[in-house]
Amino acid sequence: MPEKLIAFFLVIAIVLSPLSAEAKLSYEPYGEDEFPIWTMKLRRAESLFFGSLVITLPLSVLAWNLMENAGWVSADGIQEFGWQLLIAGGLSLSISAADWIIGELSG
Repeated sequence: MPEKLIAFFLVIAIVLSPLSAEAKLSYEPYGEDEFPIWTMKLRRAESLFFGSLVITLPLSVLAWNLMENAGWVSADGIQEFGWQLLIAGGLSLSISAADWIIGELSG
């Protein structure tokens, strides 16, 4: 019985939710003072972090495989991927931090 009641309320919520939504017919671009400066810097750092992760992850996998073949490291399965992801994340974080430092010193 409680499952049917919960399902009923969910269906009602889904069906009635478009009734309370208002459509905005015109687009308004963001104003210059709409967001603080630190949010723009954070957005740039986030874009650099995830953008560079595409490059650093394959590089960290390659480096890990070279170190494993040399006998310097050993891990199995998910632990191996965890270390590779940690290395790639550290490299991407370094790239984002370096960009932020360069931006602060030059601007």
